[in-house]
Amino acid sequence: MDIRLLGVVRVLGDDGAALPITAPLTCATLAALALRPGEPVRTTEVAARLWGPRASAAAAGRLRGQVARLRRLLPPNAIRTVPGGYLLDITPEQTDLGRFTRALEQAGTLAAERPQEALAALERVLPLWTGNPLMGLPDCPLRSSERLRLRRLWLSTLERRSELRLAVEQPAGGERSPVPPAESRLHGAPPDLPEWAAVDEWEHPDGVVVEHDLGSGEFAELAESAAEPDEPHPAVGLPAGIGTFVARAVELGRLRRWLTDASAAPSVCLIDGSGGVGKSTLAVRVARELADRFPDGLLYVDLRGADPRNPPLTVGQACQVLLAAMGRPGKEMPQDAEIVGVYQRELAGRRVLLLLDNAVDSAQVVPLLPTEAGAAALVTSRSLLAGSVGGQRLHLEALSTRDATTMVRAIAGATEGRGEDEEWAELARLCGRLPLALRIVATRMAARPRWRVADFLARLRDERRRMDELTADDLDLRASLMVSIDQLAAGARADERLATEIFPALGASAVRSYSPGSVAAMVGSTAREAAAALDRLTDARIADSPRPEVYTLHDLVRSAAGWQAARKPREWLVGRLTALANWCVGSLYRLNQPLALPANYELRYRRGADRFPGGRLFTSVDEALPWADEMMEDVLALAEQLSGPEFDTGDELGGAPLSDFALESVRALESYFGTRLAWSAQRRLCELTLTVARRREQRFAEAAALGQLGKMWGQQGDGLRGAEMLRRGIRMFRSLGEAEEALALTANLVPCLGSIGRLEEAKALAEETVAELVGEGQDEFRIQLTNNLARCHLYLGDHARARDILLDNYARAQVPYQRTMAAGVLTEYYLEVAEYAEAERWSERGMAHAAEQPFDPFVAAQQRTWRAEALRGLGREESAHVEEMQAKAVIEDLNSRENSHLRVRITDRYLAG
Repeated sequence: MDIRLLGVVRVLGDDGAALPITAPLTCATLAALALRPGEPVRTTEVAARLWGPRASAAAAGRLRGQVARLRRLLPPNAIRTVPGGYLLDITPEQTDLGRFTRALEQAGTLAAERPQEALAALERVLPLWTGNPLMGLPDCPLRSSERLRLRRLWLSTLERRSELRLAVEQPAGGERSPVPPAESRLHGAPPDLPEWAAVDEWEHPDGVVVEHDLGSGEFAELAESAAEPDEPHPAVGLPAGIGTFVARAVELGRLRRWLTDASAAPSVCLIDGSGGVGKSTLAVRVARELADRFPDGLLYVDLRGADPRNPPLTVGQACQVLLAAMGRPGKEMPQDAEIVGVYQRELAGRRVLLLLDNAVDSAQVVPLLPTEAGAAALVTSRSLLAGSVGGQRLHLEALSTRDATTMVRAIAGATEGRGEDEEWAELARLCGRLPLALRIVATRMAARPRWRVADFLARLRDERRRMDELTADDLDLRASLMVSIDQLAAGARADERLATEIFPALGASAVRSYSPGSVAAMVGSTAREAAAALDRLTDARIADSPRPEVYTLHDLVRSAAGWQAARKPREWLVGRLTALANWCVGSLYRLNQPLALPANYELRYRRGADRFPGGRLFTSVDEALPWADEMMEDVLALAEQLSGPEFDTGDELGGAPLSDFALESVRALESYFGTRLAWSAQRRLCELTLTVARRREQRFAEAAALGQLGKMWGQQGDGLRGAEMLRRGIRMFRSLGEAEEALALTANLVPCLGSIGRLEEAKALAEETVAELVGEGQDEFRIQLTNNLARCHLYLGDHARARDILLDNYARAQVPYQRTMAAGVLTEYYLEVAEYAEAERWSERGMAHAAEQPFDPFVAAQQRTWRAEALRGLGREESAHVEEMQAKAVIEDLNSRENSHLRVRITDRYLAG
């Protein structure tokens, strides 16, 4: 084994092949041990060299993880655990630095008597320096201190080589030639030595930080400057930067501009965002970039608002850290009552940049902020710091998919053949595009170079297990995300306590969005109390509120909520699902209240609302239908969750088992589906209803689902399939004695038969059913059936009979939907007999009725197509073209939304459904 430190840190095996040790922190851990080969190194010393003298209590755990990774990659027993630390069991000659140091010692021994041999010894080992020493390490104390020492070693070596060259080239007369200028003293690298790589970090357009090479002259200048004393005011306690900083160019630009404008007053910048989004990394990055603008130094304190193991710092504790960083001895530290005043006096007059990391709230931050011009403060927090904290605010969102993919590939090592671009992008999305999650997964991937991206995707796709996969060494995403919840739980306010109760409830169900009403139902509070608690979650950057009264969770936060919910007793879980399901069904029945509907549908929805007294109330169609549009995916998700056999018993859902949720939703949404033609959602919900019904042998539920599916297939042009489903549903309803339900399906079967050309059969069925309705005194379906009966007469050639039926039917119609359909079929009649003026008059009347309430887009397009034909018959071609284009736009939108291939032409003799 050969460890290289005098350039890019790497390890070569006995066969000369490089071992897969590339992660910056892993390389730094190896270097910390390799710089003391064969010697025990204490754990505290290594931790201090990696994370600074004020390393947190978690540092020991992080170090154990790095050592464990090295042990997996290095030869067996290469690292041994010794009392209090670790030992890298190698000889100094197994490192390039050890071989170089031994050559220096040899040259020193030979210099006096055999200068030529001493010079040769140096010349042999100078090529060991392949670049700036310790390249590939993160920005940490080890790299800073050891690189300075090694640069001085290089400088002294060049000086020794120059002296040996003079000794070897001394003329016979005994007088030495003058020492060559700086070229031989500093720039005298051997001709075959590669160009030196000096640290100079730049950012590519894609945001990835790389290290550029500089020439030997530039490196010598760096070596010369490194020999000078350290700056008097270095950054104190600032965490190490990272070498895979991606994107954030816009955010960096804003922070640079804000922080450099502190001449008239202190500049304060507040960065907030959810856990793991990269706030601290961004803050450290910009602080290091702007260090030269603050001659009195950078001061850093972790306020521990994101530490899952330790409580947040008090203001007094934070002042102690900052006073110590400014040089005040511990024995002179003031008492708590005086410490803020002493801190502010010590800070006065200093042009410093404060980085107050992981703040909990405004009360923790305000006493620490500078008050005089020339100073600046950079504050990071998960919460939206309000109150008396003024300054520029920057909310940090997750990375874009492109930037997230770039980051995970850079850390993991995107070797050829490891995964397709689409797989890398999916991996980034499953990590929520959060830098912390991406870093965890990428670190695990780097330690498993033979694993493919697909192997990690298989583990991450299960949302319930995802949080278990997002843990590596001391990086635990779930623990990080739960910090904010724990802090709310410790609060004294009622809305904070309720917020912690709400959080696991948000992970109990499969829905993606919540409202104060739905959450109030789940936790037994008022809607006002739930809204206040949800706002607390939003202010703490746990939840998001894309619109008023709508709250969502980031995918990974949802996983954390789901993990917490899974730890609750089953009774608790069922209770939350029961409350949510009842609230949803009640809301779905109530959304029909603003619609003008036939009596049979009004009665169904009113009875449903009575059975489910909870739920949202709607005052207008414009409020009800858009709400249902937004809720549809959540209704489907909850229906799928509750369709499992474990929910087949009980009476939690209005006296029925929870698995009846799909059936209740199908029944409550029938008018909505007819208005919106949301066929994809209707099909999914009906199929779930069928699955549950057949498992539980529920013939009513099966018939209801078959009836809606049959009507849907008929609307989409598959009349044969639709008719078969409708017939099965009718038979089931009649066997159960549900005559009214059977008649409703029959009213839909008639147009289905007509659409496939079976006009005589459709006419006979319509006449038989109308006679049944008249005999029983029922008018609920008479208008619809009579319209379609008239169309059968029309296309069978009995025009007079068709006209009489249609005029009588229009007179009987009572609600806008019935009047619209009756007027539309009259338009169609007059087109068929070529009376275009009457056709135009009835089309205008039909469209006026249609404007009284929402109509499904297909009927609206059909109405416009009929009107266009009437206008064309009157010679008004331009107006006809406008109507056709509007109809075409409606159908194209419906086709693109539902992946259908509908069309409306005057020659298509569909019966009105």
